[in-house]
Amino acid sequence: MVDVPTLARAGYIAVFAAIFLIDLRTRIIPNAITYPAIAAATLIRPDGVGLVPLPNVLAGVVAAAIVAAFALRDWMGMGDAKLVLLIGLVSGPALTVVGIWLGVVSGGLTSMLLIATGRATRKDLIPFGPFLAAAATAALLVGDRIIEWSGLSYLFGT
Repeated sequence: MVDVPTLARAGYIAVFAAIFLIDLRTRIIPNAITYPAIAAATLIRPDGVGLVPLPNVLAGVVAAAIVAAFALRDWMGMGDAKLVLLIGLVSGPALTVVGIWLGVVSGGLTSMLLIATGRATRKDLIPFGPFLAAAATAALLVGDRIIEWSGLSYLFGT
């Protein structure tokens, strides 16, 4: 029998996959996906069921505030802010840092490659949601190993 945390992990991976595909195609992360997922994350996470722990809330809110500040400068979108809120609620502080770091690195490298090959210019808008969604998936699947490898376990006490 499949347990609730495994079903939750699969459900969030499905949400991240949908966001990846939709944002890549339309450059919009739909509220119809993020709002229900955020509501679900307040009670159901890959590590258990019950009210979301305060560190997860703080991780999500701080990450969302930072991305929202970038969105106000038109460097990112508010859908990205809602997505990192979801990542924080689902993942907790350490995996939120890992997920966002992976998203920034993979998005930056891809953007530089597109610019270097002439497929994009510095003024082109490149959706960031797919990189965040893919990184959040990686954090859910192998994040503990990444935390151990990177030394973040000392910082977050995991």
